[in-house]
Amino acid sequence: MLLNILAVIALLTIYAGTRISPQNFWPIALTGLLYPYILIINVGFFLLWAIRRKWYFLLSFITIVAGFNHITTLISFSNISRELPEEGTNIHILSYNVRVFDLYNYGPRWQLNFTNRDNIFRFLDENDFDILCFQEFVHDKTGAFKTLDTLPTFLRAQHAHTGITGTSRNINIFGIATFSAFPIVNKGMISFPTQMSNLCIYTDLLIDKDTVRVYNVHFESIGLSPEDFLFVENITNVEQIPDREYLRRGSKRILGRLVNAYKQRAVQVKLVADHIEQCPYPVILAGDFNDTPHSYAYRVLTRRLSDAFKAGRGMGTTYIWDLPGFRIDYILYSEEFRAYNFKTGSQKYSDHYPISVWLNLDTER
Repeated sequence: MLLNILAVIALLTIYAGTRISPQNFWPIALTGLLYPYILIINVGFFLLWAIRRKWYFLLSFITIVAGFNHITTLISFSNISRELPEEGTNIHILSYNVRVFDLYNYGPRWQLNFTNRDNIFRFLDENDFDILCFQEFVHDKTGAFKTLDTLPTFLRAQHAHTGITGTSRNINIFGIATFSAFPIVNKGMISFPTQMSNLCIYTDLLIDKDTVRVYNVHFESIGLSPEDFLFVENITNVEQIPDREYLRRGSKRILGRLVNAYKQRAVQVKLVADHIEQCPYPVILAGDFNDTPHSYAYRVLTRRLSDAFKAGRGMGTTYIWDLPGFRIDYILYSEEFRAYNFKTGSQKYSDHYPISVWLNLDTER
């Protein structure tokens, strides 16, 4: 019974964490990472007490039902028809963190490796996207690793808007990029007060007679180092149990990165949310949030916008890692749209899966 009460308190804490800015109280933000596991534990207690016909089952049952909206962001139960409407304009949208097209996966003698870049190109060519939002985009000014100058040669979305977050030796230019099959009538940028390479750009598109604003964002990354990844690998290897001091130092280092990222994202999310509030056009927001749906960042951004994930089916893990993945990539939209056929890709050409959705724009609705 005591364990059941603790599980209920943990679930309520997660609910509360979505309403409290990490800048005000960062420890509660970390609980969102545990939501799937805490939910399973509560479901287990519910079934246990229900089978035994004990009234205790109400503890977990009521708590789960009270946060049912969290379940729908974890698993989609959509019954939306796959057939696109004939009225209005149907827009096929992609969001994809391409991890610089695998630029740093060098071959023998530091030769550039084009395998995953070409795989991504092939995937894009096989799908007819109207709007493509890339995070961790890279362009090589020398032309040795072609991206920006090559994509328009086979994409129908030939209008491009890029935002630069950094350069390397004045050769590789890093940032985010939006490609559109619709004419671009205005461009803008929301800069973030951060030392990381994170940014938001917005692109106003002329779709038929309507102007639509597309926000492409990459919120604060945790910024794990190779040493951090090695630490996680070591502590998950049951055959090699690290010593206590190694665990203390590694855990403290990663916790510090997590806390900093949560605090920085809180500032960035507010900047974007405030900008969207002032936008006079229908809005699409796509990108890598680096946060789960059970977070303060997600709740703030979905106050006005809907999550396209709910127009799909199943779970939506978007980050590829040895540990259980998370859904950290999103496509959100304003009330002028209706979403159909959300998909999470299975392509492992980056450390993220691509996500896509059809949005129907009907301003008369």
